[in-house]
Amino acid sequence: MALPPLLRKELRWGWRKKLPLLVLFVLVPALFVYGTLAFEHVLPKSVQVAVAPAGPGATQDDLSVVRAAVALFSDPILYESRDAAMHALSRERVYAVITAPANLTAGAGAATVDIFVSGSIVPYQEPATVLASVADRGLSSLLDRPVSTTYTVVGREWTLSAYLLPTFLFVLVLLVAFAYLPYNLASEEAAIDRLRLESSLYRVVAAKLGAFTALLVLPIAVFDLASGYLGTPVAFLRPSVLAVYALCFLAAGTLAAAVTVALRFSAWGRLANLAVLLFCLAFSGLAYPRGFFSVARRDFITALPTYHAMVAARGFTLRGQPLTAYADTLLLLCGTLAVCCALFAGSVRYYERGA
Repeated sequence: MALPPLLRKELRWGWRKKLPLLVLFVLVPALFVYGTLAFEHVLPKSVQVAVAPAGPGATQDDLSVVRAAVALFSDPILYESRDAAMHALSRERVYAVITAPANLTAGAGAATVDIFVSGSIVPYQEPATVLASVADRGLSSLLDRPVSTTYTVVGREWTLSAYLLPTFLFVLVLLVAFAYLPYNLASEEAAIDRLRLESSLYRVVAAKLGAFTALLVLPIAVFDLASGYLGTPVAFLRPSVLAVYALCFLAAGTLAAAVTVALRFSAWGRLANLAVLLFCLAFSGLAYPRGFFSVARRDFITALPTYHAMVAARGFTLRGQPLTAYADTLLLLCGTLAVCCALFAGSVRYYERGA
């Protein structure tokens, strides 16, 4: 066959497959380009930091001058107490806490401003040292007295490789949920009708989700053992860690099953799940904290359950926080799972009507 007829055949095929080709060759590259924007600035300049009184004697003027000193390099937020600010630091709502001492603006002699950062947020360690330098110079220029700053790391200071371990495990969970589980379901398309006569589609999918959830203990154990062997032991084998990753997988897997069933186990369903996977990886702020992004993207990232799950995973593994510290996040994941279950029920009804 000559070349022109072959080209026409490929063009006709491309027109029939225009939607998946659009996703593969336009949407996916666009998401990758978006992902590179996260690395636009080595030192982020709009990271949220907390400004709080060091004690009961600090005035509003003291807080205002500290806030003004760091405003050019961060997005300072005023907190009523040091304890509230430190709680926000432990939940990654802010990435540094700057305390204003009493009589900072009205007193005389030397004064000290304390800066606290979390050792679990490794990407912010370098910007935090710059923030300390900016605060020192800014306060000295705003006040007629010598001011020094102290820099304190709260909790254990982790390496970048240890910091990324919970992220890689989270990516693995999403890959199993949105890539392998739909493939496994689609591979049994021929047996679905027979299974529906013997049981129900709900039980078939529930069994798969249960089996895969149990299997997730294996990679979690591998991460735990490997991190210890490499000299950066991260505690993955904890009930709180297992709970957050299991809830994430169940919600993501149920959503992936809903998409697969709604699109009748076709390649379109696998492609749609791939798009959801790429969306979660690109917009959940998994590797970099949300403070590294612009204000608009920061608000969008915060609205996704995957972001809150990632914060909880870092809190359980790197900060050793108890399960109760993220009770609201676990409730959010349970609510997300309930919504995904409702979507799956709707997809089953749609599938059975057309069967």
